[in-house]
Amino acid sequence: MLAVDTNVLVCLITNDDPKQALRVQMALDTELDAGRECMVGHIVVCEVMWVLKGLYGYSLAQCQATLAALLAFPGLRFEAVPVLLSAAKAWQNQGGDFADHLIGAQMQSLGCEAVLSFDKRASKSGTHRAVEVKDLGRRGSIDPAL
Repeated sequence: MLAVDTNVLVCLITNDDPKQALRVQMALDTELDAGRECMVGHIVVCEVMWVLKGLYGYSLAQCQATLAALLAFPGLRFEAVPVLLSAAKAWQNQGGDFADHLIGAQMQSLGCEAVLSFDKRASKSGTHRAVEVKDLGRRGSIDPAL
């Protein structure tokens, strides 16, 4: 099995370089014809959504439709699909950043009660909890020089 990187999916989605997009489609077809799927990890999905929204100006609705189309695309296998679907549903219902919803869904799937965060918007999502004064100062800091 091969994995697919962000730039490959963005090329396939946007067709911003038709020659490259054709090469991507041919590569995916080759794998599919051989009975193999290509893996798409959570980080890649996050990056694709960020690139489409931030660099290509996709609206939230366009990003969500693209994610749904990707999940249905033949030959692509996604990491932890139930987690992705949970994040996509939260994103659709609450807006915000897809990455925050995916982090929350992933951590819930691992048994976490919440994700501790300074992100006030994410803290309203139900999967994150705002860092409070009582949470600070007991353990010290992490020294990057170590």
